[in-house]
Amino acid sequence: MIASCLAATTMSVAVRLLADTQMPSVQMAFLRSALGIFVLAPVFLRAAARHERLPVRFSRPWLHLIRGTLFALATTSGFYALAHLPLATATTLFFMAPVFATVFAALFAGETVGPRRWGAVAAAFVGALIILRPGIAPLDLAMVLAVMSALLFALALLITRPLSEADGAASIMFSSSVVASAVLGLPVLAIWVPVPVTAWGLVILLVLASSGRMIADVRAYSLADAGFLAPFAFIRLLFIAAAGWLVFREGIETPTLAGAAVIVGASVFIAWREARLSRRSV
Repeated sequence: MIASCLAATTMSVAVRLLADTQMPSVQMAFLRSALGIFVLAPVFLRAAARHERLPVRFSRPWLHLIRGTLFALATTSGFYALAHLPLATATTLFFMAPVFATVFAALFAGETVGPRRWGAVAAAFVGALIILRPGIAPLDLAMVLAVMSALLFALALLITRPLSEADGAASIMFSSSVVASAVLGLPVLAIWVPVPVTAWGLVILLVLASSGRMIADVRAYSLADAGFLAPFAFIRLLFIAAAGWLVFREGIETPTLAGAAVIVGASVFIAWREARLSRRSV
């Protein structure tokens, strides 16, 4: 999980540096997905050799298509936010994803959410309002897209659970990259910006970091439950804040710091509570 946090930080820095070359977020998201297929391919082939069959199957193709589309939109929105906001601010708003996931689980999956988790959800939304400061500071498009990215990832997470049980994590990683590449391919053709030779190193860094994060996340959650891993969200925010200051000389505004404490605390509580309830039901 620490490796995932480091990879996410590296990915965020690469996105910001690529934005300085005037590369659109849609193009970054496309390259991340399309080239990521080649990074993940050895993982699939190695697993295939070990199990004597390809570790991918698609028993519910429409769900794979929907999830891949959500992943494409969420990644593009998130990259735009990283390109135009302080890294710590964007990352903090991304932490709304598990909060939205709790709401969607109650609304669409019939999951029972008790008063404690609803209280944590309400607290997280208050934390988001502290950062966004509607009516006090101008509402920034990048902030809106950061929240939108979290919402879309939460919807993708809602689909991930049944897909993971039916087809496995490898199938989800593969279909996400393929579908996202297909969805973003046409828009990219319309706005493609030539990539300078010096920027290809950053593109490769972005692809390796994002793919590494995906693999590390899958491995981490296969070894421990969400309640145990949730506190590592704090570590990611520390890494991001340090990278923002060291590379871009970004400080953290007081409203962002206050909102981050509320949102991350609520997210950790939700994960811990869900893990505890899950153990009780076993």
